[in-house]
Amino acid sequence: MMQYLRTASFGALFGVTFTVAATFQVVMTLFGLIGAVLAPGIFKMNGAPASSPVQAIGVLVFLLGVCLVVNAGISAAGAGLWLGVRRFLPSKKA
Repeated sequence: MMQYLRTASFGALFGVTFTVAATFQVVMTLFGLIGAVLAPGIFKMNGAPASSPVQAIGVLVFLLGVCLVVNAGISAAGAGLWLGVRRFLPSKKA
């Protein structure tokens, strides 16, 4: 794994981090669907509780979209920072 971190491109690092985080976000959204159907009022829209499962699912979709955009930003920043940090790692002796 360390060899991958030493040699991977920006795109590869971004792809791995984004995919791992996005998988978690999608799975949590699927769990949220259960809550949206069973108790839609726990989801708030502009401070008001959702009055139906359809509104609660709308909130979930919106949250997933926002989280994926934030995830992309964090993954890009992390990949870029890692490219800079790995220059200072000791090189592997042959």
